Amino acid sequence: MRQLESAVRRSARWIAPFAAVTALFAVGAGALAAMPKPTLVSTHQSKRGKVLAAANGHALYMFTADKTGRSSCSGSCANTWLPLLTSARPTGAANSGVNSKLLGTIKRSSRVLQATYNGHPLYVFSRDKSAGQINGEGANQFGGHWYVVNTNGNAVKPKSGGGGTVCH
Repeated sequence: MRQLESAVRRSARWIAPFAAVTALFAVGAGALAAMPKPTLVSTHQSKRGKVLAAANGHALYMFTADKTGRSSCSGSCANTWLPLLTSARPTGAANSGVNSKLLGTIKRSSRVLQATYNGHPLYVFSRDKSAGQINGEGANQFGGHWYVVNTNGNAVKPKSGGGGTVCH
């Protein structure tokens, strides 16, 4: 009887890990299918040079009032300057010049993720109606300025003072 109990214990030591690995493969296949697709960040050529763009070609902007790791744009601001939301860490489009190491996320107050580049939360201007437009460039709205972002992660500011939309 002791030999039988010992044999069962030895077998159980192998069966449990085997069952766990089998379960992981079964769950893993389903989990991979259910995993969210990351937001794609690309670039486009604008009158300010090569700037970051959403997958649809709309320019991406940064807001000077944002603090490190936190967006300062909510409510009516977020209705005009649409946060680039994501369900996973964003990725850079191949051969676009986007540095994937500079991509990241922050949690907005609503607990959803917003894409960042070089630490800057990214936004799309609601009045840019087609790819390549940068109608919000230099705007002074909601307590700060809005600038398109270059592939180095810096604001692309107008060369002279002027330009841009002023709204409150």
